[in-house]
Amino acid sequence: MRVVKVYFPNTKGVIRLMAFVYVILLAGGSALSVILHDTLAQWTSFLLQSLLYIVVCSLIYFSIKSQRIIITEKYFVLKVIGMTRHKIDFEHIREVRKGKMSGSPIMEIHAKKGSYSKVCPVPFLPFSEAWDELLLTIEKKCGSGAIGTMDLKRRKGEIRSWEET
Repeated sequence: MRVVKVYFPNTKGVIRLMAFVYVILLAGGSALSVILHDTLAQWTSFLLQSLLYIVVCSLIYFSIKSQRIIITEKYFVLKVIGMTRHKIDFEHIREVRKGKMSGSPIMEIHAKKGSYSKVCPVPFLPFSEAWDELLLTIEKKCGSGAIGTMDLKRRKGEIRSWEET
């Protein structure tokens, strides 16, 4: 399995956003401590508890940073924290389309092998700059019919609801 290309996530904005939220949390908590006339020991306790936010954000950041999309001659591979999340043979890719999961845009790769069918979600935002090149690569290997809908915008007045089947 010869690796052709490896794509790394863009995480520049993640640290800034997390730091901005922490500064707001710290400022708001400190202001609340002053307003409620808390003691220095209570404020120190708040400060130590707010370090939990930093620990959680660090775990999230490193899991985002560890993601890799690897393109080989035969496979599309998504790795997260060093483990293979999806390994899809290009022969089995039926459609790549933009979707949403929990309100965030994702790329959905619909793979089908015989009677087995699976939709594999792949993150969009950390790899947003690489997706143009990724879609061109998939189009070359799977044909232009594999590239599905890429529009997530609602039409004016459109209401999204569960489809009754």
